Parts: sequence; structure tokens; C-alpha cells
Amino acid sequence: MQQPVLPVQHQTIFVQGPARLHLGFLDLNGGLGRHFGSIGLAVNSHHTKLSIADLDGLQQSDISVPESTKNKITKLINQFYLTLGKDIPEDLRRTKVNVHSLIPEHAGLGSGTQLALVIGQLLANYHQLDIPTPTIAQALDRGKRSGIGISTFDTGGFVVDAGLGPHSPTPVRLFQQAFPSQWRLVMLMDKNHQGIHGQTEIQAFQTLPEFPLQHSQRICHLTLMQLLPALIEQDIDLFGSAVSEIQTLIGQHFAPAQGGQYTSKPIAMLLEHAKSLGFNGMAQSSWGPTCCVFTNSQDQADQLIAELRSKMDLDPQLQNIELLSAAGVNQGASITIDSQTKHFNNIVRD
Repeated sequence: MQQPVLPVQHQTIFVQGPARLHLGFLDLNGGLGRHFGSIGLAVNSHHTKLSIADLDGLQQSDISVPESTKNKITKLINQFYLTLGKDIPEDLRRTKVNVHSLIPEHAGLGSGTQLALVIGQLLANYHQLDIPTPTIAQALDRGKRSGIGISTFDTGGFVVDAGLGPHSPTPVRLFQQAFPSQWRLVMLMDKNHQGIHGQTEIQAFQTLPEFPLQHSQRICHLTLMQLLPALIEQDIDLFGSAVSEIQTLIGQHFAPAQGGQYTSKPIAMLLEHAKSLGFNGMAQSSWGPTCCVFTNSQDQADQLIAELRSKMDLDPQLQNIELLSAAGVNQGASITIDSQTKHFNNIVRD
């Protein structure tokens, strides 16, 4: 452990981490000794941004923060000082942070991991400690299955990880590639629904049947020989086709726990309409309810949003769905100290 030094004096430190989409697991069967393995990317639709200042700085959050979230923040701060910051003297610890924005909870956007990593890096930088993001994730109990949020915090872009082996503290990143700048995602968010989380999520993983080996093999084949080459060659049709097939195999497995291929029935109706319009790259992120449709441009995304809104206007069941377009984020989380901003892919070390 590094020797802690005095906190940064008379400066305000901001750390901001992007939302992420989790598009599927590589291997839920685990027959080769590794489990999970994930596919996903960073998106600019939402972000978590917190700051910390010297005691004479302003201590006021920009947004209303639910009591449950305040409790999570307090717990994460305490966990940091019990682990990575255990050698920092009590009189040097500043445990009050300002909240400027938060990724929606239990929407499939990785809010829990980003909150933990933002707090961990915020405190590490405040105490001038150079701690790698995977180490922070492990100390704050993140990365138990997916490593997408950890990797996108460091590098942004489109990421594939190898999941967890017998001696893996966090998932191992296999692949990172910039997401095409012209591609857009039409995101569908259900304001009246939350994805499975907490104890219910743990029980689902424990009680679902064994994932068929041939399905894991098919997903790995699709990822290596279609999804990733299509991403690199910027072929939206092949990319979308691979995403949709992977999602079908994953969604069928989780259907008994989440009530169908998709968690939100109104979103499922809108995705079926998008499919009828000729779109084929559709995905639910994690347990949802957030879903997305991949498009090749902002114009195509705007066109799809207009078509979906026309359908929503005719059906009262669809009134609580929020539509927005998003782009990929091709850089890691940012740290700003006194107006000087850096991104983690420029400063982290493996």
C-alpha cells in the first residue's frame, strides 16, 4: 500500500463516469472453468458525477439525492477507508461528497459500479493515491460477474471481458475498440419499471437451469467471427444481426426470471414495431428494463424515434416509455481538478 499523503488542499476534485450497456454474456455454462464473460459499451446518455472539496469549500449537491442513495454513498466511503484507505489518519479523512448527477438505478445502465468507481477514484485522488480501477472495484465489491463497467470506466468504447476464472479478482478485459462515431443507439427506458436486482438477482442466478453448452459456443462464435469484425469494419447490418441472435439466446435463458425475452412488456411491443420497420440490432441491457436499437446515423435514429412516438401516441400502454438517442463514449471516465480535465484512458496504467 502506498504511503498516504496530505489531501489536495483548496481544490475541488470532480470525477465523472459514463453509463454502460451490458449486451450479453459469453459463457453462462462455465464448462471450461471461467464463468460469465461480458459484451458491452459506454454510452453518453447518462453519467455519474461527484466532487469533493477542502473543508472550506462549498458542500451542496446539485440534485435531489434519495436517502437510499445517500446511504450507499456513505457505505462506499466507509468501505474505502476500511480497505484501500485504512492507513490514512482519521484527521485527514474527508467523507462528504457533492452529487452532481447520477445514472438511474436498476435500469440496466451500471449505476452501482459507476457510483463505486467514481467514489473510489475521487477519494484516491483526494489523498493523492494512484490506485488502479480494478483494485478499487475489488475493494468496493464490484465486478462479481461483469467487468464491462470497470473497463468502460478506464477506456470507454466497446468492450469484451473473459469473466472470472478460479483466481480472477475481477473480470479480465480481452478486447476494447472505439465505437463508430456516426452510429447511434435509440434507447428505450421504462419509467414505471425496474430491472431485477439485489437478492432477487442472486436467487435468479442460483435457480435458473444450467445454460446449454451449445448456446455458449454459439455466442462465442458469433462474437469472435461476426460481432467484432462487423464493429471494426463498421458493418451495422452484420453487427445488429449478431447482437440480436446473442440477445435471443440470453433472453430465452433469463425469461423465467424476468417474465419474457424483455423485462418491460411495453418496450417489447415497441421493439417488435422497430423490427417490422426493418431494424435488426436490438438489445436489452443487463436485466433491463432499458433496451436499445442500433442505427447507422443520427438521421436514422431520429427517424426511428419519430416512428416509435407515432405508435406510442396511439396506445395508452406505451405512454411511460422514454425515448432518446445516444452515442458511444470512446474515452474513459474524467477527473477534473481546478478546471483541468483528464480522462482515465490517458492516465491509468494496467
